[in-house]
Amino acid sequence: MPESLARISARSEPSFRAPLAAVAPATSGDRWLAWTLLGIALPWLIYTRLYFFLQPRHLTYDGGAFMWLFNKPDPSCGLTRTFAWMWRGDLGRAVAVYPLGPLVFVATVALALYTVVALLSGRAVHVNLSPATLHLLIWVGLVALGLNWIAKLAWLGM
Repeated sequence: MPESLARISARSEPSFRAPLAAVAPATSGDRWLAWTLLGIALPWLIYTRLYFFLQPRHLTYDGGAFMWLFNKPDPSCGLTRTFAWMWRGDLGRAVAVYPLGPLVFVATVALALYTVVALLSGRAVHVNLSPATLHLLIWVGLVALGLNWIAKLAWLGM
């Protein structure tokens, strides 16, 4: 018996931890998710790219049920204009309209690019997060959205 194996007791088992992220062949679920995300992100990115062309022609959607019901902007109010300003490269106006907007814009473009690469290559990234880490990320996102909304309400004086 090799000396390295002799030092391992019968009770100790090697711990195999899954890597945080791994690239693997795409499953049918991965492809379905990629098509769904691309089907949402691509029209949204096209719409926001054309926003300043469409808006003076009254071809945009203004307001929503939240504003109609409560007379307050919803947590995502201003995101369309932020994306439109980001397409023009005006980070200052994008942040003024929706402070988290530039981050959401970059994440949306990255997600759209990832889905195209995953669909063309047939490979997907599998992320292994613990439930505690996933819950933490969700809470951080919700708190950031809430703070962003509070800042928007304060700026608008509503």
